[in-house]
Parts: sequence; structure tokens; C-alpha cells
Amino acid sequence: MGVERLEGTILYSENVVLDMARHVPLYRALLELLRAIASCTSMVPLLLPLSGENGEEEEEQLESQASVGTLLAKMKTCVDTYTNRLRSKKDKAKAGVKSDSSDQEPEGLTLLVPDIQRTAEIVYVATTSLRQANHERKLAEFSKKAAVKAKPLSVLRSLEEKYVVVMKKLQFDTFEMVSEDDDGKLVFKVNYHYMSQVKNASDANSAARARRLAQEAVTLSTSLPLSSSSSVFVRCDEERLDIMKVLITGPADTPYANGCFEFDVYFPQDYPNSPPLVNLETTGGHSVRFNPNLYNDGKVCLSILNTWHGRPEEKWNPQTSSFLQVLVSVQSLILVAEPYFNEPGYERSRGTPSGTQSSREYDGNIRQATVKWAMLEQIRNPSPCFKEVIHKHFYLKRVEIMAQCEEWIADIQQYSSDKRVGRTMSHHAAALKRHTAQLREELQKLPCPKGLDPDAEDPAEKCSAMTSAEDTLLHEQVKPSSSKDLPSDFKL
Repeated sequence: MGVERLEGTILYSENVVLDMARHVPLYRALLELLRAIASCTSMVPLLLPLSGENGEEEEEQLESQASVGTLLAKMKTCVDTYTNRLRSKKDKAKAGVKSDSSDQEPEGLTLLVPDIQRTAEIVYVATTSLRQANHERKLAEFSKKAAVKAKPLSVLRSLEEKYVVVMKKLQFDTFEMVSEDDDGKLVFKVNYHYMSQVKNASDANSAARARRLAQEAVTLSTSLPLSSSSSVFVRCDEERLDIMKVLITGPADTPYANGCFEFDVYFPQDYPNSPPLVNLETTGGHSVRFNPNLYNDGKVCLSILNTWHGRPEEKWNPQTSSFLQVLVSVQSLILVAEPYFNEPGYERSRGTPSGTQSSREYDGNIRQATVKWAMLEQIRNPSPCFKEVIHKHFYLKRVEIMAQCEEWIADIQQYSSDKRVGRTMSHHAAALKRHTAQLREELQKLPCPKGLDPDAEDPAEKCSAMTSAEDTLLHEQVKPSSSKDLPSDFKL
């Protein structure tokens, strides 16, 4: 069906978002189709998440379905931000502030922006009306039955589903990181690595940079990786899309598993001609080098960031590379199961007794550092931008995390008598035991996050988010798409 293909086009193809300005006729045709659908009452359901005939069970599955109406609303938010920035740029130009005159707004995009805004409003009115009608009908049916207890998320089939439902709405948001004082000087309200670069940057804004950042924001709002095993969360400043913070949860089956790693991000004045600047903030006060590609001063070595030499096709390309690719590269190419072999030249020792021992020793140190700095420290001193994310992440996964730490301790201890690495492994085991004991105390003290039920039926979890009948009927979520177009070969 054409609408299903449209959902796929908007949600799963990052390149369509980034190339929007070059495909204006296509987008205008699709928007015209959506307006026609919204005007036909019998076809409006096509704009909502696809549903079947399984009642409440099907309603729960809609949490992971995409909605054309939701995606249009996100697109409208993006273009509203974009047009506001253009208006601000024009006002500055009238005031005599110099801007990049070589980068004018394409005429086609100028026509597309109001088209998106108008279509989003039409679709919103149509879908809201339909949802309200469905809501009233189902409430009438509900009232005929005996009082039924709202279903907690504990009825979902796995922790994965619980985690995704709870954390999905926290993935992309804004946070006030910087403001201006009475003298017009920038004042940062959070610790930020690139503070000096921001303050020293010129006031002139490139239309290409503003447009590209708005496009990146659309992609991030719908396509960030999300799963119980590893997720990415992004916060951008309320007024400036060029200032961001990122939180990545360590992937399962790696020495980073379930840790929370924070990064500061700044998009320089010549972006996208130059890649974004990325710095790791979770370094134990510059005392830990978590990976051969993550220095203890926060430097992130990655070909796509042009901070590591690689083949030309692996480096940043202003036309085809994206910030989402950067995030997925960090998540999947740096936070790996055997980080020891990321060190240049060490790959050749993979599979040898010496390489295996060295890798095991390296992992032992990373595991204890992850518990100390990416778990304990994050719980005790969470970043203001990600306070709710960190709280819910550790609360929902506390049982799994403690089991993981005990498994790590047992794994390290079995090599404590090894002649070559025994002494080092014993040291890592002792540190890990100490950190794990402290982590257990912190996890036990964690209060149940607001909106979650402390009286859940699942004793292993003790807490699940409650989804009432009304909330289920009215709630829509967008399923993040998997990222594509990573470098074919990652050279370190």
C-alpha cells in the first residue's frame, strides 16, 4: 500500500531526510497524497499505527509501530525551528550582522516548508478526531464490563519490551545548557567540553549549517538505536542545535555492558564541511582509558570524525555522512566485546594464546572501571541532562546488572592463579568486588521512578510501568530505525 511505503520512506531512509532539499517535488507529491487521505474519513485510519483485531494485546504492540501522523508532527517541529532560525538570521542581517551570502535558501525548500506545516495540521486534526471517537467508543465498551485492573508492563513478554516502552520517549529531547546574561554573554548551565569554542565562534550563521542541523534533528528524533542491550540518548540545547550531549549505554556481552557513557558534541561553524566534534566525558576524571579509541582526556579516535587515518571512503563526507552514523560507529565499532584488539597492530594476535591472555587482562580492567565510573558514579552524580534516563535505566536493569557483575567477578577470579596474568587479574577482581558491593547498596536505595508501579507482580523486577486503558488508546510511539551506511571496513 502507498501509505505503508510512505512510512518506510520517512522513517527508515535517513538519506531522504538529509536530501530533502534535493527532492522537493517528491515530498510535495507525498504531502498532497496525505492531505487527500486526511480529507477522506474512511481512509484516516491509514495515518495511524497499523492495528489488527486483537484488542488490547494489539494496542500494546502499537507502542513499537510507526505513525505517519507522528512523523509529520516531528517534521513540522523541525521546519518550525528552521524557519525561526532563518527569520532570526534575516533580522540579524538587517541589523548589519554579516552572514554567509554564498549560501541562499533554495526556492523549492521555501515552498516545501509551508506545505509540511499545512499538511501536519490537517493530518493532526483528522487523526485526533478519529482517536477521540475510538477512545469514546472503547470507553463505552469498557464501562459495560466489570472493573478491570490496568495492565502493567509486567505482562509484556520480556524485559526488552518493558525497557523499550519506558525509555523510548526519553531518547531525544531538549535541555537548557546555555543562555545569555544581561550583557549578551553566553553562560553555560552544565559542564561542557567545547565551551570555549562556542564562546569564540562568530555570530554569523550559515544557512546550510542551520538547515543541515535541522535535518539531523529530524533523523535523531526518529532513528536513534533503542534496545535493552544498548541504546543511544541525545539532548540538544533548547535554543541551539549545534550544542548536544549524548548518552550511550554499553552493549551487552562487552566489558561496557549496562554502563552509561556520556559524550559532549559540538557542530563547528563550517559544519557539515567539517565533522562534528565529539569528546568522551566518562573518563574517571581523566584517569581511565576505556578503549584504544577512547583516550583518558576524552578524545574519540574514529575515521568518520577525521580523528583517525583511514581509507577515503571511511572519512567524513559532507554530502553522505551524518551524525547518526557517528553515534552508531561509537556504539558498534568502539564499544566492542574485545576492545584490546582495537589497538593498531594487535588484531594479528587475535586467536593466539598470548593475544587471548592480553585481551582477557584488558577486559578485566575495563569491567571494573565500567562499574566504578559508568555505573556507580553515574548513579551518584548523574548528568542533569540525563538524570531521568540514568535513574530509569539502572532501576529497570538492576537485577540484570547485579547478576552481570557477579558473573564478571567469577570469570576474572578463575584466572587469578595464572602465572602470566594472575597477579593483575587478582587486582582487577578485588577492585570489581569492592565496586560491586557499593553498587548493590546504591541500586537498593534507588526509589521507584515516577510513573512506575512498585507493586508489580514480577518479583524479579518489583516495578513496571503502568499503562492505563485510556493511555493505551491515546498513546503513539515511533520505532527507531536501524542505521545504515557504516564504513565497510573500520581501520584503526
